[in-house]
Amino acid sequence: MLAQFRQQSIEVWNRQTPVQRVVLIALVVSALILIPLLVNWATTPSYSVAYSGLSESDASQIVGKLDELQIPYQLQGSGTILVPQDQVYTVRLRMAREGLPQVGSVGFEIFTTNNTLGLTEFTQQVYYQQALEGELERTIGGLNAVKAVRVHIVTPEQSLTAQDQAPTTASITIEERPGTRLDVTQVSAITHLVASSVEGLKPENVVVVDVRGNMLASGEATGQAAASAQSDSQRAAESSASSEISRNVQDLLDTALGPNRSVVQTAVTMDWTQREVQTQAFDPASVVRSSQFVTENYTTTNGTISGIPGAATNLPPTTSSSGSGNETLNYTRTEKTLNYEITQSNTKEVLAPGKIERISLSVLVDGITDTVQLASLQSAIAAAAGIDTRRGDVLSVQTLDFDRTYYETQASDMDTSQRYDLYWRIGEVALAILVLVGLLWYIQRLLNRLRLTSAQTWTPVFKPVAEMALPPSAGMAPGMVPGMAPGMAPGLPGMAPAPMPGIGYPGAVPGIIPGVMPGAAPGVMPGLAMPPQPEPMPVILPEPKIDIPAMSAEDEQMQKILQRMAEESPASIAEIIQLWLSEDEK
Repeated sequence: MLAQFRQQSIEVWNRQTPVQRVVLIALVVSALILIPLLVNWATTPSYSVAYSGLSESDASQIVGKLDELQIPYQLQGSGTILVPQDQVYTVRLRMAREGLPQVGSVGFEIFTTNNTLGLTEFTQQVYYQQALEGELERTIGGLNAVKAVRVHIVTPEQSLTAQDQAPTTASITIEERPGTRLDVTQVSAITHLVASSVEGLKPENVVVVDVRGNMLASGEATGQAAASAQSDSQRAAESSASSEISRNVQDLLDTALGPNRSVVQTAVTMDWTQREVQTQAFDPASVVRSSQFVTENYTTTNGTISGIPGAATNLPPTTSSSGSGNETLNYTRTEKTLNYEITQSNTKEVLAPGKIERISLSVLVDGITDTVQLASLQSAIAAAAGIDTRRGDVLSVQTLDFDRTYYETQASDMDTSQRYDLYWRIGEVALAILVLVGLLWYIQRLLNRLRLTSAQTWTPVFKPVAEMALPPSAGMAPGMVPGMAPGMAPGLPGMAPAPMPGIGYPGAVPGIIPGVMPGAAPGVMPGLAMPPQPEPMPVILPEPKIDIPAMSAEDEQMQKILQRMAEESPASIAEIIQLWLSEDEK
């Protein structure tokens, strides 16, 4: 059987043209390549990112845990781990239970994960410093602008005298996130955070650098470094104020005029002079603190002048009388002293720097020609920006026709490019469909040719059931066709065949084979009725005399069994008949 199949395959191959042979080989090779790939793709789980941006130490620990748990994973670089999509959250929870990832640092959990029993004082101090550095790294790493950070703290040994004690120092290395930058205020906040977290550390002893080697904080800022830092801080404050005013005005104009119809530019100047003002004021409403009144009176008659030596005694008397020689002198002196309480007010003011000194705002609007509308818009802009003319602020609102040629050209080019891309996609899809249809048409045509060629070359290895159920053609009379029973005249359908040898039945009607429907063509198995054929001219032949022996009970039982088997499984009857025929041939 295998040899016959091989011979027929060689004959089919020899009948193919070279192009058909190439196509057959290509189809077989493609099937051999695609089938394993499709099976592998169907059985391979889909992977998703479980962790990304890990340090090498954290990644190695997580990979070790995944190996222990026998969970499949994939690595992308050294910091990204992929696991099956349905196990992402399970892996994260299990790793969190193990304290992973540690964000590249170890905190105070070092005292719980390690056995501290029997450790020396030096080892405990090292553990404490490592835990403190790790906690500071986690805290600083939580800032939005910080991608990675390393903290180093140097704590000198205690000295016998305070004047010989070396100060505690710290150094911080920061990697900023792409597109962000730490300003002076944030760097100062980091230095004070670290200084407040370490005993004996002062902010001027903290050094901060970035991964590119730029000095962000050099400790105590003096001289040129201090001036540069202060200048940067001032420019950043002025720029922030300008941006806020521009944003407020731009939102107002976009709401009133629509987007892309206005341009706003703002310049803010601040006063960075630090002043201290002291004021002393006196209250004119005085209060009498103390008073003193002195009054002197005396009288004299023709006496000698006496009294206190001085100018007052030598003066002539205030009153004089003419007449008799007896004259009377009267002296009166009054003295009044008042002391007032002095009321005063002392005021001390410290004016912090950073007060807005001047605002210069320039606004350009597109297509407004109405002066009333322009004046209303200018008033609204002045109120939104906080313009104060007494302070010296300047506001300029002008109307222009914007040149939109560039934007229109860019939009047109973009539309054209998108249209071409759409056409290319449609063309690619159409070409792929045509190629697929052509390939299917060619494969169908090739298979049709192969089927026709095979029908001429291949011979059945296993015969059909109808043919296997009939006697072999070797014992047929000359002129008989396969399927015609012995005793039937060739070319005369409808003639009754002789009964099959070895099978008798009582009461059989001549011309009918057992199990064959009346009127069915000879050689047709039960249930396979042929379409009606035109009735031929009747030919009357002398009816042969057939002596049918009587059947025994065993033969009748056998006939019933065979009829039931023929109805249920015709193939079994064909095998039995073929066995009988092969035994008869032997």
